[in-house]
Amino acid sequence: MSQVEKFVCIGCPIGCPLQLTHEGQEIVEIEGASCNRGAKYARQEFTDPRRGMSTTVWIDGARWKRLPVKVSAPIPKDRVLEAAGEIHKLRVEAPVKRGDVLLRDFLGEPGVEVIACRTMARE
Repeated sequence: MSQVEKFVCIGCPIGCPLQLTHEGQEIVEIEGASCNRGAKYARQEFTDPRRGMSTTVWIDGARWKRLPVKVSAPIPKDRVLEAAGEIHKLRVEAPVKRGDVLLRDFLGEPGVEVIACRTMARE
């Protein structure tokens, strides 16, 4: 029995309404994409939804008390709250340079890193 999932593509500014038809985990058809990114997005969102993430962490010894950070690659959508909790436990010491890796293989995801997004000198 076929089922339909609806998505709005975020691959480009158009925001195409997508309709993915599937039977169980098997994708039968994807409709509504104006570009090739739409089908790729719908397939990814259906099989393994992931999200990018940015937040802040405490930094000691700097002018500002919070350091902006980001995750280097999308993480599983169902682990975003867990990821936020783990990142918010982190406390770093100034100086920090933009691009410094603060955590490697984050959440056990190979190659996913938590990266500093701003340089902060020691005060």
